[in-house]
Amino acid sequence: MLDSMIYFDRQVLKGIKAKLDEANVNVSLHLESGTLLEELTREHWDYVIADYDKPHFQQIVQTCGAKSVVYSNHQRDDFSEKMSSVVMDNTCLASAALRRFLDAKYTHVGFYTNEQDALQPWGQEREEAFQLLTMQAGIHFVHDVHQAMAARQFPFGVYCSSDRSARKLAQYCQCNAIAVPKDVAIIGTDSDDTERMLSPLPLSSLDVNPYELGRFCVETLIKTIRFKRTLRLRYAPETLYEAATTTHCNHVDDIVSRATLFIRNNFHLNINIKQVTDYCRTSRKTLDTRFLAAQGITAHQYLTEVRVARAKYLLAHSQNKLDSIALQCGYPNQSYLTQVFGKQLGVSPSQYRQASIMHFLSKMDKQ
Repeated sequence: MLDSMIYFDRQVLKGIKAKLDEANVNVSLHLESGTLLEELTREHWDYVIADYDKPHFQQIVQTCGAKSVVYSNHQRDDFSEKMSSVVMDNTCLASAALRRFLDAKYTHVGFYTNEQDALQPWGQEREEAFQLLTMQAGIHFVHDVHQAMAARQFPFGVYCSSDRSARKLAQYCQCNAIAVPKDVAIIGTDSDDTERMLSPLPLSSLDVNPYELGRFCVETLIKTIRFKRTLRLRYAPETLYEAATTTHCNHVDDIVSRATLFIRNNFHLNINIKQVTDYCRTSRKTLDTRFLAAQGITAHQYLTEVRVARAKYLLAHSQNKLDSIALQCGYPNQSYLTQVFGKQLGVSPSQYRQASIMHFLSKMDKQ
């Protein structure tokens, strides 16, 4: 139960579908937006995954009697004992941002949020967590970012509640001749491509990765069914995509940044490079030239690396059939996956899986 009109929710749904396919679970997937509340409460559901931050879903989940997993972007105290929950670990996000500022030797850091985010529980959690972690690290917390900029108290780093807030801060800096990242380094949250497009500079951002959140919810549901008990789990993303707001502009290529993010979010959907170039609004030649300069490989080679890395992980950490793994990595079938493995690694997927098992057993024997 989620809102398919919202990009975040659509990515969660993709992750749910991918994990169900990967786990070979024999279920029919229904998407409900909660517009017909009475009708939904009368339906019989075996399993439910729902966005618990949307109030109209709460009554349905509480009354439907299905095995349920709900997810939320912040900690809550109103989860029923009958439902499992997955909560966004906002402390983990704040910690990842702070680590980046500490690595860059900043002695002053602050938090920035727009008025809309400030009213949201997840925005408040991120601010509280970042301030607490900053104090524990023994560095100075800038309580008023605008005041510090007006007083020219540079340099300092700013963690933002969302990419929307980060984009607004970057625009403010541009209008007031404040150099980013020399004077103020900015890290957003969400890896929101629309905000990145509107920002005067490519935003460095922590990726909450809703696709993986969807997968994690399915894993939680499977564990709930298997262990016959409700679970209280935290989802802890911490991947930071660096761009121009934390590194010098000459070291960042926005086309490459947009392309890599698109590939990582969609590699499982059997995308091709034409779709990447359309998304980045550039030619294949330009994309490959930029990729070679920034990454040392072409965009197609990067896409293959991402897919092979995912396939290797699934082969080593799951018992899924090869056809299922191929589909989850964006390949049409097992045969295609085998061709890629032979070319890239010199072994078949089955041989790689067997070698991973032998490596694991060897490590266990040494312990």
